[in-house]
Amino acid sequence: MKPEQWIIEGEVGTSSRTIWAVMTGIATGTRESDGRYYDTPHDPDDFSRCYKLLLLFPGWKCRLSEVGVVFPKWQPYIREWEKLETMYHQWLLALEKYQQEKRLHPRKAKIEDGMSDFMQGLNREGMILDGWIEDSPTSWHRGNQ
Repeated sequence: MKPEQWIIEGEVGTSSRTIWAVMTGIATGTRESDGRYYDTPHDPDDFSRCYKLLLLFPGWKCRLSEVGVVFPKWQPYIREWEKLETMYHQWLLALEKYQQEKRLHPRKAKIEDGMSDFMQGLNREGMILDGWIEDSPTSWHRGNQ
């Protein structure tokens, strides 16, 4: 599959599209994540699409730092990418076991393995790098506004 084909036919989410946009030269210069077109993965399911994209285009994995240059919010994720991959593999095993026991659809299963919490910490760090100021645990505002 070519990158141009993946964006149409692949398993695309906002975070995987962000990687694709940087790798293909669509997104350049330093930019803010907007949560609509460009963002980081927020949970294991989001991460799975990024992971699968990099399996399709393995040469992009060694270029992930470029995503952090364009989107500063990505920097914590890139720094912790290897750990995220390890956690994702553990999450998949836990999900498989959970499904065997409960026979639930994967999107309905709630796997408590720490990956989601770890990712929320990375998101908080990334928000600050992206120019956000935390007012409270659930409230943020842009620093330049």
